[in-house]
Amino acid sequence: MRKYRTADLCDENQDKKIQVLSSSFKNYGGKKRFKGKIKTVKIEKSNWAVIDILKNELGKNKILVIDANEVNYGIVGDKLSNLAEKNQYEAIIVNGYVRDTMETEKFNIGLFALGTCPLRNFDKTPSEIGIDLYFGNVSFKEDDYIYCDEDGIIISNERLM
Repeated sequence: MRKYRTADLCDENQDKKIQVLSSSFKNYGGKKRFKGKIKTVKIEKSNWAVIDILKNELGKNKILVIDANEVNYGIVGDKLSNLAEKNQYEAIIVNGYVRDTMETEKFNIGLFALGTCPLRNFDKTPSEIGIDLYFGNVSFKEDDYIYCDEDGIIISNERLM
C-alpha cells in the first residue's frame, strides 16, 4: 500500500469534490490510518443491523458508516470491534457513541465516534442499509471513498489513489 497523507491528497486533488469530516469525531480504535469504500447503515437506538453486517459480510477494504442520530447509547464496543477485525473491515465511523474503549483500541480497526457512553440498547429498532447519510458536515454514499490519517478523514466520490 502506497503511503498517503490526507493533506497531500487534498492538495493533489483540488479539482475534485473532497469533503472533510468534522473534527469532533475521535478515534477509539487501534488503526490510525486507513482507506476504503463506504458501506452505510442508519439505525435507531439498537445496533442489531450492525451486528448482522459485521458478523455476516466480509469487509475487506470497507469502512462501515453508521448513522445513529447521536443517540446516547454505546453502538460499538469490544465485541463488535472484534467482529469487524475478524471480517477484515478497515474501520467503523459512528454518528453516535461507543463503549469499552480500553478494549476497542486493541483491535486493528479505526473506530471513530463523537464520544463514549457505557449504556447499550437491547430493543430491536428499525434500520436501513445502503442509504445516503449526512452528518459531521459531509455526505456518505455507498461505495464512495474514505481516506484517514492523523490529520483527519476525507471523503470523495472518486478514488484518489
